[in-house]
Amino acid sequence: MTDIQICYFSKCKMFVSCAVLVFDIVVIVLTKAAIRRQRPAENLQDMLTVSVDKYSFPSGHASRAFMVATFITIHLHVGVMWNCIVWLWAASVTTSRILLGRHHVIDVVAGTILGCLECYVVNCCSLWLSPDLCAYIIRPIQEELHL
Repeated sequence: MTDIQICYFSKCKMFVSCAVLVFDIVVIVLTKAAIRRQRPAENLQDMLTVSVDKYSFPSGHASRAFMVATFITIHLHVGVMWNCIVWLWAASVTTSRILLGRHHVIDVVAGTILGCLECYVVNCCSLWLSPDLCAYIIRPIQEELHL
């Protein structure tokens, strides 16, 4: 691959990863708004936590962690050892949400399934904009940040 092809390839991967993150946030917000399941009772009086929302189903942390793990497995061929580390990290994120009392078990299970499915849906269905249009949108930001 030439330098131009590698640069184009890495930008396409960046656009897909941004698309998956945006898609995840939209799905989680809409699902939480529709279901409105309250967080576990044991963490209601915890003064150390700051919550963006008061609903727990599904877990956004779990969905994003497993979405990132799925994305890395599909798009970045980093080897078996690194894939295992990424999946263990995702599992530890979901476990921590339960142990901290922020989510019920079913919340993180649903978030895990959603995160994996979202990555596959965006990847397989090409739901997002073309790389040229994304480059046109992102170019001013890259220039501003000197990237």
